[in-house]
Amino acid sequence: MSFASRLLLPLAAIALTAASAHAQSFRIPAEGVPAIEVAKQAGWTEKYDDYGNLTFFAEDKSGGLLFRTIEAGEGEAIPENSAIAELILGAAGAKPFTKREATQFAGGPAEAFHSTMSAGGPVVDIVVVIRNLDARHLAVGVTMIPQTTSAEGRKAVLAQFAQARIVNR
Repeated sequence: MSFASRLLLPLAAIALTAASAHAQSFRIPAEGVPAIEVAKQAGWTEKYDDYGNLTFFAEDKSGGLLFRTIEAGEGEAIPENSAIAELILGAAGAKPFTKREATQFAGGPAEAFHSTMSAGGPVVDIVVVIRNLDARHLAVGVTMIPQTTSAEGRKAVLAQFAQARIVNR
């Protein structure tokens, strides 16, 4: 399966569902390295899906997060971050990105790609953040915050996103 197919199929599964909550850390992938580890704050629910994603949703519906690591096959080149962002945004039903900027994600330098999406409800600000870990691995984090979310709610979503870190053990 091509790199693009392995990327598109799992990320097309972004869904606003949640599992029961309890305070602990979660990692994606659950086994192996490198991985993204996220300490879940109170007021969030989490879910692993069958596509290799870890999602978090605020119980007050102020936003959602998606985390995923991507590994290229042996000898396979990783596309440019902008191409990966477009694949993710397209799979989610979002508009093409309108802003690209340097940022930090999970303790290191990354790129953020800003867009919006709507599924018949409120418009959602979606930001895809991509961190290159090495020649074959990427860490991806996505924030999804409805434009109707208060400044305080937005701050809480971003605080949960900031709990992500990369682990190599």
